[in-house]
Amino acid sequence: MSSRLPIIQPAAAPLPELPDDLRGDGQRVHFVSLGCPKNRTDSEVMLGRLGGAGYELTQDATEADIIVVNTCTFIDAATQESVDTVLEMAELRSSGKARKLVVSGCMAQRHHETLRTELPEVDAFVGTGDYHRILDVVSKTEGRSDIVGRPVYVQGAEPRVNTLTPWSAYVKILEGCPQRCTFCIIPQLRGDLMSRSLDVIVDEARALAKEGVKELNLVGQDSNSWGRDIGAERLPDLLRALNDVEGIDWLRLLYSYPAKFNDTLIDTFVELDKVVPYIDMPLQHISDPILKAMRRGVSGERTRKLLTKLRTRIPDVAIRTGFIVGFPGETEENFEELMEFVEEQRFDNAGVFTFSPQDETPAAHLPDQVPEELRQERRARLMELQQELHLENNTDWLGRTIDVLVEGMHPETELLWVGRSARQAPEIDGSVIINDAATAKFGDIVKVEVTDIAGYDLVGHVVE
Repeated sequence: MSSRLPIIQPAAAPLPELPDDLRGDGQRVHFVSLGCPKNRTDSEVMLGRLGGAGYELTQDATEADIIVVNTCTFIDAATQESVDTVLEMAELRSSGKARKLVVSGCMAQRHHETLRTELPEVDAFVGTGDYHRILDVVSKTEGRSDIVGRPVYVQGAEPRVNTLTPWSAYVKILEGCPQRCTFCIIPQLRGDLMSRSLDVIVDEARALAKEGVKELNLVGQDSNSWGRDIGAERLPDLLRALNDVEGIDWLRLLYSYPAKFNDTLIDTFVELDKVVPYIDMPLQHISDPILKAMRRGVSGERTRKLLTKLRTRIPDVAIRTGFIVGFPGETEENFEELMEFVEEQRFDNAGVFTFSPQDETPAAHLPDQVPEELRQERRARLMELQQELHLENNTDWLGRTIDVLVEGMHPETELLWVGRSARQAPEIDGSVIINDAATAKFGDIVKVEVTDIAGYDLVGHVVE
């Protein structure tokens, strides 16, 4: 089954006239997007360009004329998932009619030289700085059409397709990263900090709001650094401009670097009514020797002071974080310090990852590498603690009334609806199960009284 792509087009950038050799004329494309929301926004831009050229979307790879896999390679598991997906698409292509299999994104940027030999099934590789040239790739009918240059491109006012929900969307505010954490390969794959301009972002927000989107989730590898490379404007200026966009009710900032979370930004969270009280701030660790080896630019003491300030200044703030266990040199004492920190702070949500050495990063070559078995054991211990704390935190919301964005029917029964509160980011946090939503409709933000908990989810009913 195919469908025309629902293009979100900023008024400031009308769809260009295309030469005949770039037009799709009803050809069908099957798209697989892996990895983080930042990668997903690249996929949405590629879909927007394909849709503008007359391509249609199909969920069936065997019915597609073009198959695109947008890949991730942040850690070894992500690379393996990307390779497995490409091989799966290649197999489906062999039983279908696709004339081209394209691999884009971070794995293509990092490994395209090797993959040209190891994956002969792939017709083209497209790097992280070249996804906007997807039409040049898919339109070529003979020979390979690889486009993998230096990652120096930042998204402009391109058309896009929102693939999240009709009421919520990701908006990338910058590309690349100015930080140089010793474990992270992102600056090599995505380049240095490249901020999108304020006007371009606001125009995109208005276009999304015009289509019914009520929640914008702002993403960047280090979102707090937005604007530092393009002039005097800083993140608070962007948040104020987006706060004025008619039709948008919730603004959510994702991926804040702790060393860059200053008082001015906290004041902005308090001041603006649409910025939800939700902080996504990967801390990675709390032990000073590990933070120094990671090159995080922040101490354990400074981290604790920042968390105290956030909770004091921003009422009912939800804090999501992430940690890496098994980093080179991490002793049992360092790990126990992290366990005690997590129990002390009682984060609303936390992800735990085992250290995954990437050859191109300094951390992969540090001494005292922690054995894989011990890394996995520490992850399991910390995850078990966080799960217990999360369930205890949920009980604190029993009897309270919260605003919930109604997103659709429960996947298991039409008798229940599901949505999210402002304290729950899409796709990664829990949800709110609504057992009486007769007075609401999908896309509404309604008041729900929490009456029960179901694991990571809250349960409640709509109140007038």
